[in-house]
Amino acid sequence: MHTALPLTRDVVLVGGGHAHALVLRMWAMRPLPGVRLTLVNPTPTAAYSGMLPGHVAGHYPRAALEIDLVRLARFAGARLVLGHVTGIDTDRRLVRVEG
Repeated sequence: MHTALPLTRDVVLVGGGHAHALVLRMWAMRPLPGVRLTLVNPTPTAAYSGMLPGHVAGHYPRAALEIDLVRLARFAGARLVLGHVTGIDTDRRLVRVEG
């Protein structure tokens, strides 16, 4: 049986782009004990820019460019907050989100 470690850190990723999608994927494979990962993005999906040239060339439909952030966050054991980051208070270590 595993015992839950106390939460010591909260890592917040702002935006669900390609780089943060990779962070979520890697986090799913090797999460850090005591650290919660949170992704903030305005929508539940994000476009994968690496497939854009193939879409423009007609090789992929528009839907194929979408990264399902809900599924990816669930896979990683991360929280997904839908909204826009409107401010970051580094002194108080807070991220302000609207939406």
